[in-house]
Amino acid sequence: MAENISRRKVIKAGMVAAAAGAAAIMPKAARASSKAKYKWRMQTHWPTGVGYYKDVYVKFCDRVRDASGGELDITPLPPGAIVPTKDVFEALGRGLFEISLIWPAYWIGKIPVAGHINGQLFTWENVAEMYAYFYDMGAIEIFREAYGEHGVRFVAPLPMTGLALYSRKPIHTLDDFKGFKVRSTGIAAQVFQKAGATPVFFPGEEIYQALQTGVCDGAHWGTVSTAWDMKFQEVTKYIVMPYLANINNGEIIMNQKKWDELPPHLKAIVEECANSCGTDFLRWSGYNDILDINQFQEKKMGELSKMNEDTVAQLRKFSIEVVDEYSVKDPKYCAKAGSLLKDLLKMTGRI
Repeated sequence: MAENISRRKVIKAGMVAAAAGAAAIMPKAARASSKAKYKWRMQTHWPTGVGYYKDVYVKFCDRVRDASGGELDITPLPPGAIVPTKDVFEALGRGLFEISLIWPAYWIGKIPVAGHINGQLFTWENVAEMYAYFYDMGAIEIFREAYGEHGVRFVAPLPMTGLALYSRKPIHTLDDFKGFKVRSTGIAAQVFQKAGATPVFFPGEEIYQALQTGVCDGAHWGTVSTAWDMKFQEVTKYIVMPYLANINNGEIIMNQKKWDELPPHLKAIVEECANSCGTDFLRWSGYNDILDINQFQEKKMGELSKMNEDTVAQLRKFSIEVVDEYSVKDPKYCAKAGSLLKDLLKMTGRI
């Protein structure tokens, strides 16, 4: 029987092959860099050790360089390389660096409408609905106007295949959330609070230990596969189903002045490459979700804990309540974004 090769071994082998390939074309890359008219630095919140760091983040920078013929050269940098993750938005606005792949919920205290970029719990059921909300219904212009007030350009959403909750305890009913300490961010945290849970926050690098020691009972870090690469499955026993959201977004954002300086053809390249980056992330997260969930069950690493329909319906209700509360707090942007979301949910018969 053929050896069962793990995804981690495949990734490692791919990285070795990629390194060899990069070495082979280094002179070409050097020539491309030498003719760059624009040299940017990009920072993310993703740890360097996860598979999607290279397959999605670094690939975006490579794609922009290739598509522009080396005219725009972006250097991908790891978390904290220039500023702490929590300071990225302000740093971009001040022009300390040019561009970032990052998580909108980090700025929700400064820009409440950023929560709508992430997406709300149990609302969009697929990526088509998310893109319709942004582009066909016009929500993207609301986000760009709001970010623009801070000197930041919202370039594009970065979708993944869901928002997964890893847990040390089974979750089936709403009562199971009572006293449940959950590492959460953004509007999701406020939905958990309505459900009776206690939201807590730790930076990404501290979540594993918090779960291991029981400082928190559960946590979400994107979808099943993105959290899997953070090794949450080692320190939890349950993956809660269904996903808290079927589509969840990060974002690509940049300094507004640097955006304004770009000629039209480079603006088009950045936007199209950002959209392709979203496709890469959907592909990576969707496929690896399948692999990881299968491994989780086949190797009896834990259980899928399924919430009942009444619990899902109640969490969706809480989510809309939070949307309405934000609309009252921020009538200029959240009210508009929230109204569009509710229009979409009415069209789909979910409210």
